[in-house]
Amino acid sequence: MLQYETSVLRFVIATFSTLTSLQDKITSAYLALVVATVSLGIVAFSDLLFLGRQVTEGEVVSALKDAVLEMRREEKNLFLYADSEALSRADGYAVSSLDILRSYNSVLISIVRHSHLSVMAANLKDYRLKLVIWHNASVDHRQPLQDEIRTLGHRIYLSAESLSNQERKMLEAAVEKSRWFLLISFFMIGLSIYVVGRHLKRVVVTPLKQLESRLLPIAKGRFNRLEPPSRDREFMTFTNAFNRMLKELEIRQKHMLQSDKLASLGILASGVAHELNNPLSNISSSCQLLMEELSEADPVQLNTWLKQIDSETERGRSIVRTLLDFGSQRVFQKHQMKLVDIINETQTIVNTTLQQYSVKLTVNVPDELMVAVDKQRIQQLFINLIQNALHAAGQGVEVRISAMLCERGVSMFPGGAEVAGNLKCITDYDGRFIEILVGDNGPGIPVESLSKVFDPFFTTSGPGHGAGLGLYIVQEIVREHDGCLAIASRPGKGTQVIVLLPGEESNGG
Repeated sequence: MLQYETSVLRFVIATFSTLTSLQDKITSAYLALVVATVSLGIVAFSDLLFLGRQVTEGEVVSALKDAVLEMRREEKNLFLYADSEALSRADGYAVSSLDILRSYNSVLISIVRHSHLSVMAANLKDYRLKLVIWHNASVDHRQPLQDEIRTLGHRIYLSAESLSNQERKMLEAAVEKSRWFLLISFFMIGLSIYVVGRHLKRVVVTPLKQLESRLLPIAKGRFNRLEPPSRDREFMTFTNAFNRMLKELEIRQKHMLQSDKLASLGILASGVAHELNNPLSNISSSCQLLMEELSEADPVQLNTWLKQIDSETERGRSIVRTLLDFGSQRVFQKHQMKLVDIINETQTIVNTTLQQYSVKLTVNVPDELMVAVDKQRIQQLFINLIQNALHAAGQGVEVRISAMLCERGVSMFPGGAEVAGNLKCITDYDGRFIEILVGDNGPGIPVESLSKVFDPFFTTSGPGHGAGLGLYIVQEIVREHDGCLAIASRPGKGTQVIVLLPGEESNGG
């Protein structure tokens, strides 16, 4: 039996190695388990039939032994108590014993040899004959016959007892065999399930996990070609179809980016034209006044006009510098570093401006917060946010920068404020993230203007205070780092910018 099950398992393994379809492999595994189960069921049924035969043999032997015992009891009643009817009853039980031997000869032969049964049958016949002779003999001749009958009856009893003992041994052996078969059956079923399950894991579960791991970068926007985790037909078909879809998505994305670039270029051109038109108009007006009043104008007035021309020229230059910085292309490189170090370096860069405006900058950032960022881009983010606060609030503004490591779904975000932007990172990001708050105590942003703060060239400040690209650039920097950005404001109570970036805590110093 063990050898048969092992052969079945070897056949299954060999079959698995030749199949190229996941469906065929699963079907083969299922059929292998069915074959193994049916085989064990057939053997178990055969074992039950064998036990049934053993039980039948036991019933026959028990009936034979009972008949012999009853015969000896009637023999005792006949000789000890002179019961006249005991003779016929003893003879009747002897006949019953002979009938059993004759009717179940094939059953009894499986227990003892045929010669044993023949001797027992001959003794029973001789026993009956001597009972008849004893009945017809005179009183003087009965005693020797009585002794012979007793001796013969004892021999018959010993034969029946021997048959019963042999049958009991065979039954015990059959029960023990069935017990071992049951244990072996459980073992083989368990082994079959383990082997088939292991192979199913290798051909189904493991490739699926590999496929899942290879899909994660694609989910993050990296359209790398997907390699099939196995050569099975289903996986090959899926990966080929998926790769075709990726290629199509990549083409569509390029078209969308091109369209977005064209749309952004239109917005940019419109904004540039609008922003540059004001200083150019002022410069033109001042030049016309100079030309008209050059000979008669007061020197003080002339100096005022020239300062206005210089100021407006510098304003135009500032717009151009901002545009050049916005449109510059540089290599984007992420490095793991402490957030507090980036903020401290940024504070050093803008320190002159902070002193000029009498700004009180408060930094509350734990030392252990780590972020994977492009240092220069993140510094530009903080510079833009600080400058926005200065342009909005003016002299003596208080700027606060704080940060903390948050779990998924948890936020420091202030309640009760009008919000613009996107905070989907709080729920969409799988891991932990760092939440950065940059706030000020300025006048806040009007509710009607809050939804426009991320639009390019939109500004709530007066002329000469920026090109309106600060928050737009901040938004692009956050998007580059797979983060989220939002702004909250209460008129008269200040503004808070919320930046969410993937991050973690450092393990040590």
